[in-house]
Amino acid sequence: MTIAIAAQGVTVAEAPPARRLLVRGRVDDHLFIDEMRWAFGLGPPTTPCTATARGGTRCLWLDPTSWLVESDDRAADIALERIAAIEVTDARLVLAVAGPRARDLLAVGTGVDLHPAAFPAGRVVRTLFGRVGATLFLADPEPVFHLHVDRPLERWIGEWLREAARGLEL
Repeated sequence: MTIAIAAQGVTVAEAPPARRLLVRGRVDDHLFIDEMRWAFGLGPPTTPCTATARGGTRCLWLDPTSWLVESDDRAADIALERIAAIEVTDARLVLAVAGPRARDLLAVGTGVDLHPAAFPAGRVVRTLFGRVGATLFLADPEPVFHLHVDRPLERWIGEWLREAARGLEL
């Protein structure tokens, strides 16, 4: 199933493809930080609920010892050999929710304050979204949000987003 919603002021589509790895480590472990930098060209964010980015690679803070890294194939292959990482590419559905009404649509599903002052570009939160666990990341201030959910929920989240868009008369 492919999710594609185009309504007035908002679009929803699958985010561009990337390899996604769940990485575990400690920021006070210098070897871990060096390996992250060697594999991905960047270190993990140390500030809660933020991301680091370089080129096409992003590292999203999930908790004090966990990050979700989106990268190309080469970096992911290197990281899987050298870092405590699990590939979750096929397990995650990542939707790009974009447009001037993106915040309105997403606000229907979460209690997180999505106002630009409270949720600036680069912000990452793990939350309940429409009664399911999700990670929400503001990838671009235009805005373009990335909504990460478990892939088996694809049909359910697609229907939920369509219904929410209809309810907002988008």
